[in-house]
Amino acid sequence: MTKLSKKEFYNRKTGIYVEEFWRAVTLLESKDEVRAFFRDILTHTERGMLARRLQIAKLLYLGKEYEEIKKELGVSDGTIGTVSRWLHEAGDGYRIAIERLSSSIKKKKLPKLWERDPAARLLVGSTIYGALQAHKKYKKYRKRKSVSK
Repeated sequence: MTKLSKKEFYNRKTGIYVEEFWRAVTLLESKDEVRAFFRDILTHTERGMLARRLQIAKLLYLGKEYEEIKKELGVSDGTIGTVSRWLHEAGDGYRIAIERLSSSIKKKKLPKLWERDPAARLLVGSTIYGALQAHKKYKKYRKRKSVSK
């Protein structure tokens, strides 16, 4: 885990530095700027740790069990427990981020055209139906090939 320097760090200054850090983050205007900033300010390991914590929080928020999370993310019970405590004791930041991520993913699944244009629905629907039919035929073909050997 990342540690602060053992040298004395004055509380008054710490608050000023942390506030300036948050101000810098909020002034970034695009995903690319945010990515570049965090790539510069965090090590590869720190970025991975933060990303995993968010995934742990998301899985806990979705009701997943510790064992599932350990298996999927390769993290310890201690790490899951720490994130779980943060999520339950304060957790507003996690909840906001997780809910906004979920809504942004849902929005990207079906474009606006899908909602407005019945022809688009028909085209996509028929494409999916055709793909499913082709997949069924392929499975039958593979089954016959394996039986005949």
